[in-house]
Amino acid sequence: MSEFSEMLENYVTTKKVNKYQMAKYLSIDRSSLHKIIQGQRNAPSKDLVKRMGKYLELSPYETNELLELYSISLVSPERYYRRKNVNSFLESFHSQPSKIEMPSFQKSDFQIQNRDVVPFSGTRQSLEYLIYHLVTQENESGKGMIKFLGTPQLPGFSNMFPLIQGKTVLRHILPFSKYDNILEIRDDHNFQSLSQIISLYAQFANRKVHYETAYYYGMDFSHSIFPPFPYMIVTSQYALWLSGNYQNGLLVQDQDTVKYLNQVFDKLYEQTTPLLVPIQDLHSQLAVNQKIMSCKSDTEILFQLVPCLVPFIQKIDVRKYLLENMPQKEYFIQSFSTYIQNLIHRHEQIHPLHFCSLNGIRRFLEKGVFDEFSTDFYRPLDKADRKKVVQQFLKYAPMYELRLLREDLGELSNGLKVYLSDSLGYIQFMSSDGHVIVLTLENPNFLSSFKDYFESMDADLYYPKEEALILIQKLLNQY
Repeated sequence: MSEFSEMLENYVTTKKVNKYQMAKYLSIDRSSLHKIIQGQRNAPSKDLVKRMGKYLELSPYETNELLELYSISLVSPERYYRRKNVNSFLESFHSQPSKIEMPSFQKSDFQIQNRDVVPFSGTRQSLEYLIYHLVTQENESGKGMIKFLGTPQLPGFSNMFPLIQGKTVLRHILPFSKYDNILEIRDDHNFQSLSQIISLYAQFANRKVHYETAYYYGMDFSHSIFPPFPYMIVTSQYALWLSGNYQNGLLVQDQDTVKYLNQVFDKLYEQTTPLLVPIQDLHSQLAVNQKIMSCKSDTEILFQLVPCLVPFIQKIDVRKYLLENMPQKEYFIQSFSTYIQNLIHRHEQIHPLHFCSLNGIRRFLEKGVFDEFSTDFYRPLDKADRKKVVQQFLKYAPMYELRLLREDLGELSNGLKVYLSDSLGYIQFMSSDGHVIVLTLENPNFLSSFKDYFESMDADLYYPKEEALILIQKLLNQY
């Protein structure tokens, strides 16, 4: 028996339900109901499970719990929770910098003992004092570097590290966990870390801070007492070891030891794998897209609330929208034209799975900007050309497996795009100053989790293709 059938049987037994009457209410035969209760057959739909909840007089909480166990029974706990983690990532993603909680203290308030090694023992506040001091000291050096080994769960990661200024580099080694049980998968710290890291990229984007991330797979010691100091921060002047509960550690000031620990970190970094590679330059962005198209792939997935409309600008004069002071304008026009032709050809061959929303199309018709590119080199399209682009999108729609979402998944303003192929992908979003950030992603676990989520999305969440095309045409007619 599955956990779903066990819970269902428990409710039926506890409430002393007449199975014959329950089956009649559900419009199924008694033998089918018996097999569902015994775990010999899956319930055919979520709607039937909801009707079961009504008949059993379950509370909203109990009904949702039963529905979740039903969803788990259809796949596996592992796949269910991985899909749920992806959904949480998309729903909670926010590209705008979160408000930095500036410390209530000033640099002058904090004094470090003049010793080579200083034991640290204190509260979260005292730790943030310390991290604040290390960051500001490295900023003042002019061309500093902060090296961090540990997960983003470290207090200070979200509100102290963002204080890093433009010429200071943050190099981050991220330990990823190999999960052995369902509880660990359910609370996937790897996905949580990915969200926090992308948020930090968004905060750094406007200040041109260079942030490097790399990962390795190993044991997750971040919440363990073994080893005693799983976190390490190294700068040009200090090294800080911290315990998994952030309460204890060692601050090293001896310069020979600090130099040695910098070397240790660098050797570790050489053995890691890049997690996200940021691309903010327009020509580099086009080069990445060209590289992607040169890779063989049987499948391709596009998720962006504002659909991928760039391939459909053939009928408009691109030149009139490019700013006069745009560098290498002619080279860009040539490269862009080649890119569009190659993109359409690829999509005609692969037939990508393309997720978007009606509100996303409406946003393009109202604003005339492409979320794929920063707005600092072109002006918004006029209304007539916006309509031409969407008309071309409708014309070429048969080459996509179009999934027009019934409800937005996440926020339109983020400009979030997730691209996936068989071997690589990227996450793209727009920073608060209108610059597009592309983070290339090759981690196999993340790629497979994202792909599984999109490929298995419940059909109730999007319109049938024929209805979707009618709705888009109706929206277009309004403009």
